[in-house]
Amino acid sequence: MEKIGYIIAGLILGIIVAFFFLSYSGFPMGYQGYQGYQGYQGYQGPMRGYEDGRYYPPGCCQGPATFESNGERIYYTGINEKGERIPFTGGPQWLVMHGGSCVNCHGRDGSGGFTPMMCNEKAADIRYSELKGEMSDEEIKTAIIKGIHEGKELDWCMPRWQISEKDLNDLIDYLKKLE
Repeated sequence: MEKIGYIIAGLILGIIVAFFFLSYSGFPMGYQGYQGYQGYQGYQGPMRGYEDGRYYPPGCCQGPATFESNGERIYYTGINEKGERIPFTGGPQWLVMHGGSCVNCHGRDGSGGFTPMMCNEKAADIRYSELKGEMSDEEIKTAIIKGIHEGKELDWCMPRWQISEKDLNDLIDYLKKLE
């Protein structure tokens, strides 16, 4: 019985050491900063570049260093200009860990077009130039808050945001810039 305890302790210690080694040895444990990664949830298209040479799959992570508007800040971070996190329900669990923002699924330019991790459908193109032909501003707001479009529930992957009217209007104004 004592041997089994030593074996279990050894396995746990081995896992911890392996994790530490992989995390700090330069092994790409994700796509942050790793220039060659092309396999984000089956995405095979071109990586989108940033001014400073970083490349990430669409929908990922990094936004501008400074924001021109509250709507842009919300789109990239899920945090308004007051520093308040915009709460939401639904959506994939990883979105909670990423902080939750529109860019995580719809990409930096809002064009969507790829299937976010753990989701069933491709993220919609939410550039205003695409939405305005199909939806009024009120219908866009309903999709963001209630996850409903034309009386049908959107895919479970679309979070239902509990966002103030001001923040929602600012976000819609930012979407209008995504042509």
